[in-house]
Amino acid sequence: MNIGIVIINYHSEKLTSAFIREECSKVSSPHRIVVVDNDSRGELTDLPSEVEVIRSEENLGFARGNNLGAEWLRDNWNPDFILFANNDIRFFSPDVADRMAERLSALEDAGVIGPEVVGLDQRRQGPEPFMTFSERHLLPYWGKLFYRKKTLDAKLYRDYAESAAEGPHYRVTGAFFMVRAADFFAAGMFDPATFLYGEEAILSERMKAIGRCVWFYPEVRVIHEHGATTRSYYSRVAIRSMKFESESYYFRTYIGTPSWQFALAKFTYFLKRLFRR
Repeated sequence: MNIGIVIINYHSEKLTSAFIREECSKVSSPHRIVVVDNDSRGELTDLPSEVEVIRSEENLGFARGNNLGAEWLRDNWNPDFILFANNDIRFFSPDVADRMAERLSALEDAGVIGPEVVGLDQRRQGPEPFMTFSERHLLPYWGKLFYRKKTLDAKLYRDYAESAAEGPHYRVTGAFFMVRAADFFAAGMFDPATFLYGEEAILSERMKAIGRCVWFYPEVRVIHEHGATTRSYYSRVAIRSMKFESESYYFRTYIGTPSWQFALAKFTYFLKRLFRR
């Protein structure tokens, strides 16, 4: 089983180098590592000689950057599986990637597999069920007027990840997951229209279109220092804006959400900012 590993670097050279030396070196299956260097100014040093570095003069974001790395692997190495990994991930056991590849190879209907990803607080960061646009962007605020907290929490699936069992789920955490390479390319890869956020849900829809599901595999585990790079270069307001734009694109393009819901959500966020002052 050949495993291609794609890592996006954006102004985080030390973190990327440490991740490759300390974590990727634990993968025992035959593997190749590709780093897509997104508009970075620093130098990636202390990397094994076999690591391929693709430099981009612009910040391609998540989807386009990972597509570039995946295409290089397809054209130059032909992997069976591709692991997309943030550079702020740490393995709980050295065989995480190997076991994910083994499990995915045994699942005929799955095109994507994700492990248990926990944050520094030890809480799971996924998986997630399908949620409508109104459930993600309207109900968290307007629902407070109609439901008690416990009822609202249930409607928003706030405890879903903590009790999720192995099996198919709508989406897994985008910080660390693996795809069967043939399925990934057959599905059309990531949608290049997105920059950051929403890619996991879109990939789920693209996999569904070719008859594949997304599989959660909690038998293996990684820890994720969530947003270690993103928070360093984008403000909270910018991050919220990127999330909303990406998710709006996903819901409009893949789910067919009506326009009035986007307008109401923008009005909702305007009111939220207004009353915080």
